[in-house]
Amino acid sequence: GAAIFTRGANMIPMEEMEGRMNPEAHQILVQSAVAANFNILRVWGGGMFLPDAWYDECDELGVLVYHDMQYAQQGHAPNATVDQDAELRHQIRRLASHPSIIVWDGCNECRVIMNTD
Repeated sequence: GAAIFTRGANMIPMEEMEGRMNPEAHQILVQSAVAANFNILRVWGGGMFLPDAWYDECDELGVLVYHDMQYAQQGHAPNATVDQDAELRHQIRRLASHPSIIVWDGCNECRVIMNTD
């Protein structure tokens, strides 16, 4: 690998109600990041997995993605549940083909103690 300089922002949900999400607004947000000379956006773990249009626009414009899984602090920490396993498998399969995703982060805001339940 090679070292690169990154400048970016933390992507938080633009809309909490999935049915009201606007794909064009997500595309414009990525375009605005490029206009601001950003080359990386982080999907915040306290938010949500974003719509396809956002990832597609990152791919198209060459914006790198640092992707947290959807866990944050103690309020929603990772647990070994069937539902969480299914969600992660679904989302990783859905998003794995996007070359813009350079990092998958399990939970950067959670306190994890190895070898414990």
